[in-house]
Amino acid sequence: MSVKLQDKNLIYEGSVKRVFKNADGNLLFQYTDDYSVFDWGKMPDTIANKGRALAIMGAHFFNYLADAKNWLSLPNSLHLKRFNQVWLKERFAHRTYSTQLIKHGVRSHYINLVDEENKPMALKDATDNSPYLSVIEASVIRPKPVVLANQNVYYYEPLSESEPAQPRLVPLEVIFRFGMPAGSSLKGRLEKDPSYAKILGLDSIPEENSWFDKPVIEFFTKLEDKDRLLSAQEALTISGLKPERFEDLVEIALSLAIALFVLFAERGIELWDGKFEFAVDKNGLLLVDSIGPDELRLIYKGVHLSKEMIRQVYRGSSWEKAIKEAQTIAKQKGRTDWKEICRKDLKEEPKQLPAKDKAMIDQLYGVIVNQLVGAEIFANQPTLDEFVAMVKA
Repeated sequence: MSVKLQDKNLIYEGSVKRVFKNADGNLLFQYTDDYSVFDWGKMPDTIANKGRALAIMGAHFFNYLADAKNWLSLPNSLHLKRFNQVWLKERFAHRTYSTQLIKHGVRSHYINLVDEENKPMALKDATDNSPYLSVIEASVIRPKPVVLANQNVYYYEPLSESEPAQPRLVPLEVIFRFGMPAGSSLKGRLEKDPSYAKILGLDSIPEENSWFDKPVIEFFTKLEDKDRLLSAQEALTISGLKPERFEDLVEIALSLAIALFVLFAERGIELWDGKFEFAVDKNGLLLVDSIGPDELRLIYKGVHLSKEMIRQVYRGSSWEKAIKEAQTIAKQKGRTDWKEICRKDLKEEPKQLPAKDKAMIDQLYGVIVNQLVGAEIFANQPTLDEFVAMVKA
């Protein structure tokens, strides 16, 4: 007997996603047409097709990455010739690739793309019905904000040496970068600390819009009020993982990045950077959350096909400047409510997208899905080339 959506338990509602707990104990992710930039949360308008497109793309990526055949053929891709070949051989020889990926694919929390009655649905049907991602639930152990030595810090509970029977969220955002495009936050970090390039494994300070000969990895906090850059030492400590499992996390993240790079390159799209999240259970690591243009920086013929297109609309605005000022004030005063400072003290809030920009961005997600899947999932959308030509006009 199917269970309708209104009978499910809404357990979380964020700025762009709602999460329901199903009768079978699994979760249903419902992506909305809302969007968020600069960590603000829900913005004052919506984007057409965004929620359905994110669910379709998430299902497409999870299915692709779970298929061991794709991992078996990946080393033969001509798109990998641009990378350091010695480095690539080391990745493909690592135990995570040779004993897991080419035999079993990537483990993830993804179960299926379903409708509101929890019935599996095909990608092509997801535009006529409300699609949800059915996923395995992972427990979340949140850090506690405390004041120590007159500083605001987060306390992470010590975790058991044994890995859990049920998945536990690893409280990290794992960022991969294939280069440093314009707008990349990496540029500011390198300008502030040039020695950081060596830590990342780069031979020199890269120029803007340059590609690396191999991807680099950065770690950020996942569950704190504001994403915070971590050293590998800090990331290992708060992850609760043993060193060998943490190494697996890094290797899987690198392999995922390479696989997605090739997948997009086959469709003529450049993947520059992106984000992964993981959970862990007694059987190892699982890829969680979702994968799509909200987590990836995609560029086609010089045009951004990701949330960066939206960020560019607001970049340089009085609101963005007020956000930075509010965050500075909050840090100086030991506060975390920088959004309230922005609203009440600086009198700045985000405005709706200008009509011309919104008309363009309303087509973005449908265009990406059609190009990625290779079929007209969303009807009456321009081709990718037509879309890019309109953006450049």
